Amino acid sequence: MRIRKRTRAPLAAVVACAALVGGLIQAAPAGAAPKPTPNHGDGPGGKSAAPGRVTNPDSNLGEGWQTSKDRAVTAAADTSGLKILVADSDKAYEWKTVAVLAEPGMSADSWIGNQCVMDPDHVAAVYAPRTFTNKPDLMQGGAFAAIVNVKAGTVNKLPFTASLAYFDPSCNTQTHTAAFTAFRDINDPSTTQTRVVTVNASGGVLGNTTVKGEITSAVPVEDGAVAASGRSLVHIDRSGQVNSLAIGDSVPFDIRPAQGGKVGFVDRKDTKTAQAKVWPGHGKPIVLASGKLGDLDLMPGDQGRVFLTGNPQGASKAAGTGVTRINAPAGTDISTQGRLAVDPVLTGGVRAGLAHIKSAGKGFTTAEPAPRSLPVQAPETMAGDEGVTVTSTATATGKKITQTVADTTAATGKNPSPALSTSGSMRPQMSRAAGDGISGDPADTDRICAVSRNDMNAQALQPTPNQVEWAVDMAVRGQLHAQYLRQGGYRSQAGLGTIDPQGLFPPPTLKGGGRIPANVMLGIMAQESNLWQAESGSIPGQMGNPLAAMDGYYGRKAVKDDPDAYWQIHWDKSDCGYGVGQVTDGMRLAGHEKPGETSLSPAVQKAVAIDYATNIAAATHILADKWNEVHTDGQKVTVNNDDPSMVENWFTAVWNYNLGFNPPSDASNHDGHWGLGWYNNPANPLYAKGWGHPFMDTDVDGTEANRDAAHPQDWPYEEKVMGWAAWSIDTGFSYATDGRQDWLGDSGYSSAGFRPAWWTNTLYRDQVSPPLSTFCNNQNNCDPSTPPKCPNEACYAQFWWNQPNATWKQDCATTCGHENIKYATLGMEPGRGYRLHDGTPVCTGTPPGAQVVASIPDGTQTWSDCGSASSAGSFQFHFNADTGGYYEGKEDLHSIGGGYGGHFWYAHTRNADHLGGDGGRMTINGTWTLGQNLNWARVLVHLPDIGAQTRQAKYSVLGSDSSSPDRYVEQRAGRWVSLGVFHFTGQPAVALSNNTPDGTADEDIAWGAVAFQPLSGKPKNSIVAMGDSYSSGEGVSEGDRDYYPETNYRDKNNEKERDACHRSRYAWTRQATLPGASKSIGDMDDAWDPNMDYHLIACSGARTYNIMHNGVIQDNGGEVPQLDQGYLDDNTTLVTISVGGNDARFSDIVQKCLLSAGSGNCKDKTFDKPDPNVGGRDQKFVGQPLETAVPGIINEIVRPDITSTLLAIHNQAKHAKIVLMGYPRLISDDGSCLRVGVGGLSIGLSAASTGWLNNTADTLAAAMTGVADDAKSQGAQVWYSNPTNDFLGQGVCGNPENVHGIVKTLVKSDNPIKDWPLINQFGLSAQSFHPKIGGARLYANSLERTMAGMNL
Repeated sequence: MRIRKRTRAPLAAVVACAALVGGLIQAAPAGAAPKPTPNHGDGPGGKSAAPGRVTNPDSNLGEGWQTSKDRAVTAAADTSGLKILVADSDKAYEWKTVAVLAEPGMSADSWIGNQCVMDPDHVAAVYAPRTFTNKPDLMQGGAFAAIVNVKAGTVNKLPFTASLAYFDPSCNTQTHTAAFTAFRDINDPSTTQTRVVTVNASGGVLGNTTVKGEITSAVPVEDGAVAASGRSLVHIDRSGQVNSLAIGDSVPFDIRPAQGGKVGFVDRKDTKTAQAKVWPGHGKPIVLASGKLGDLDLMPGDQGRVFLTGNPQGASKAAGTGVTRINAPAGTDISTQGRLAVDPVLTGGVRAGLAHIKSAGKGFTTAEPAPRSLPVQAPETMAGDEGVTVTSTATATGKKITQTVADTTAATGKNPSPALSTSGSMRPQMSRAAGDGISGDPADTDRICAVSRNDMNAQALQPTPNQVEWAVDMAVRGQLHAQYLRQGGYRSQAGLGTIDPQGLFPPPTLKGGGRIPANVMLGIMAQESNLWQAESGSIPGQMGNPLAAMDGYYGRKAVKDDPDAYWQIHWDKSDCGYGVGQVTDGMRLAGHEKPGETSLSPAVQKAVAIDYATNIAAATHILADKWNEVHTDGQKVTVNNDDPSMVENWFTAVWNYNLGFNPPSDASNHDGHWGLGWYNNPANPLYAKGWGHPFMDTDVDGTEANRDAAHPQDWPYEEKVMGWAAWSIDTGFSYATDGRQDWLGDSGYSSAGFRPAWWTNTLYRDQVSPPLSTFCNNQNNCDPSTPPKCPNEACYAQFWWNQPNATWKQDCATTCGHENIKYATLGMEPGRGYRLHDGTPVCTGTPPGAQVVASIPDGTQTWSDCGSASSAGSFQFHFNADTGGYYEGKEDLHSIGGGYGGHFWYAHTRNADHLGGDGGRMTINGTWTLGQNLNWARVLVHLPDIGAQTRQAKYSVLGSDSSSPDRYVEQRAGRWVSLGVFHFTGQPAVALSNNTPDGTADEDIAWGAVAFQPLSGKPKNSIVAMGDSYSSGEGVSEGDRDYYPETNYRDKNNEKERDACHRSRYAWTRQATLPGASKSIGDMDDAWDPNMDYHLIACSGARTYNIMHNGVIQDNGGEVPQLDQGYLDDNTTLVTISVGGNDARFSDIVQKCLLSAGSGNCKDKTFDKPDPNVGGRDQKFVGQPLETAVPGIINEIVRPDITSTLLAIHNQAKHAKIVLMGYPRLISDDGSCLRVGVGGLSIGLSAASTGWLNNTADTLAAAMTGVADDAKSQGAQVWYSNPTNDFLGQGVCGNPENVHGIVKTLVKSDNPIKDWPLINQFGLSAQSFHPKIGGARLYANSLERTMAGMNL
């Protein structure tokens, strides 16, 4: 084998220790883990910052930053939860994640929310799935509430829910309290009410007040709350009494209690101008400043401080008012003392969906797309793995600051909210047979929606964006008919034979003529479903469960007198929205229809659920009905010139699509009022933060508009639809019309979901949404400066919009948006997604002779290239009922058309604290059972390349006589993985649960296929390779190429999801050949040789306590301790292990030695880093020179710990022979390549230090020789293998060099900040100072010599 020699970086690039000892060499500015870069040196410069901190803080932050107690707090929407981020001035605003707020029982494409600071240590927050903004009930009061202790890193979830309005929650930093607001039935004048709950920093409820009408921006004060009611600034006492304090020019918002009893607030002078005011405690408010609406804010600070931000026009009059003007943009989070203004933060999960639409709406042509040919180069990966970046403004200097959050994970925030109490008192009880409480059917048999989730007879194709856009383009022209569809296949599930979408749902006829613009329909679908027909886990081209919004499918609705009951399953309240258009009409089971509803036939219901084209035909029909409803004589509610071809003219129809219409026929029930409800009125103060900022409009807000997707709760539904229609949505994927998936780097890659509409200029596009006065004026008794102030039941109906026309574009033919249709020519349906970067079903590659048990019954159609499932046995789930008899775990289960055979299931890992544990209501157990008996057999599991992430999947092999039937697997493998060879004495079966020790509902766990490979007898060789990086194969890879993928992964947005164990296909145990064998161990393993049962479980960085039973889980791997992984048993014949180098602190010693200057010896440096996991045994060495401390640690701590480890291995594998592999002298040629001369001074590893390091390796080797003798004396069969002579002259700086020196080219899971703490700013790969592939071969030579004398 020809081994390529890695180019080594010049030492000055890494050993820039003069920055520490003399300031001669500059390191690269620090932040998060550096991106891979070519090997080159860093140039000279000034002093560097610590990782993650603001660089050059004296210049960037201004004087006093080191002594300031200022604290910045912000929140970031993300797919894993709402992240609460904190940074302190005296740490140069190094950001840390203190909590990730989510509910373990809920699925969400992203979690959104708001936060406010109660005091420097406590933050109040609300959080919810993004889709809650589509549901008025959930938007008004379904969000979860919590108090985060940012100092302790704890989360106190509160037993009530709240709204997602921009002002919720609101905090008072003088009283250290927070107010949470919830609304009920804003659209129903008979029941509209507002509830305000005030809590202290410990979460104790100080007040719980309900008042009639819509009260907004409620902020706690000492004796109640101040809030807005219409134009009035009001006080609400604990009993609910409302008293007016002052009258504004319009509804007050940004209400901020200030010192001395003053209250600051903002209101509108007119529809374009905002005013900042202070009410001094009596009399009239004082105007401080005015400015453009949306560009003027009042923000709270610590101890009652109030800050004026944005761009006030002219000089402000804040002096003496308690309000301080600071140099900060509007729309930012202000730190407690006003020193930092933080922009809205986009995490990678959200940012990936925005990165490709910065130019949306620009440069689109009318040419119809054609299939593209294959690219010359295949790209490496899909988007979305970048870290989290925080941008801010230092108010003292005005400088813009960009930082990276090194770790966006937190240990708290995923425990269930007490608002998710399973008390059966709030639920209708179900009749159950005695002994019931466990279900095996993944489908929801007790539902009332027509098509169940997790039903293998009703699986939906996830369409490509092109397919959706094509279907819309065809449907709006009435041409979405059978002859253009690819018939058969998955569509045959409906049982209709030929599918004719617009035969089932005929092309709609609009009153007044015309048709729906395609871009409006696409805008609705972007908002409703992200253009998905199947659930979000399915990649376009795959099959999956039909998309049914979880809140609507499970009936999460308001319960009378119980405003906190949104989460619960209420089948009778299900709205049953399905697919890309979230079609609800007719989608309940017959006999369970809503009043006035007629269920569609079961076949048509299934077609709507599984087929995007049929769904779009139905959705188009519904939207047309909504248009026609507001165009019916006697109840017309039109827009502009009412030309249906213009985008803006659909504003009221889209309003109606989401909220519904109060017809004149019901006016007698509402004092004669009728029309479109108040909730979605753009003038509703719920949306004040969106005023002046059109949704997603980059012409108005620049690229900052992309941040709108992180807080969609700031705009009403129809304005979001208009925004998507004008700017498109990013889907995260790119496909050609023929269905071929494009990858990053491909020519023509674009993940914009569709062509947006076009305007004749950008100014007209900016006005796609109306001024506030358009639907709030004297025609509906609504003053745009004075939104409804309703003290009684019937009040709100007068503000319903029912005028025959509202115009904000007088010359709509010129100024309104025009349809931009992509598929102008009638043609065949675009191809189904293929060439998937991830997720392609695996149809071949079964282990020889194996019997495969699938995750679905034999013969089940997968609708993939794999055809029908072939299963040699059965698969069964087990779900636990909650106290109400509902099976909530089914909500967390998802069906995906990928993996082996074209199907697998996935859910999320959970422990007892996250609704899992034994018998937990979200615990899911699955069992594969083979339909025949076996004797000896190898058991393998297939792990899909998506939907499988956990590193703690515990598979239990049932029916064998193994002393260790439980085997842990890292699931991110994407291949067949062996659990081992077993002797079966009963029926062969394998069980897997989502109950894992680390389960916080963050990681996926998959149930795919299991294979049983019969063997003629027990394999001759059963080998387990354990230990640290030298055993795993750290460095034994050309870049990422040779590492097993499940051991080389890092999510930069979630450091918890990292596995850097770095197990290599060329690890020395795999390169070695057993005595008498013709093939290497690795070759035998890869071929599933019947004489070999091999398992490599070593992990880079492991210490003895990471191996021992019930030991410490490694931070860089997340895998359970190696002795707990289950691969040792009575059948094991050979165990190899290298361990002790990390216990001896080798990494710390090398870093200290590299950070040296001159010809001295690093042995004289001081030992100062005790290990917290050794029980204080190393404390005696703290302060000693390394020369005495290191040998002492080796002989007094490392030697007995290795001995204990070997004896523990012997205890689990009593018949195994054990090889303890030693460590070589790593450095050759006196370390000449690891030092450099700078100005006559030698920097780096001196010759004397090299000699001492090599002598230390000899000391460890001598101790390990003693270890083998110690273990032998206690009954273990141990051999010590010494590789020292194999590496002579071939270490770092050797010729040939078979050990890496400095490596700066990072692999996927490298994190230099954590892995090299003393020199973390230099970007070293963990491969540094580890054997190369050739070095592992030298190790294999040593092993082969040792095995020759072991009588194997």
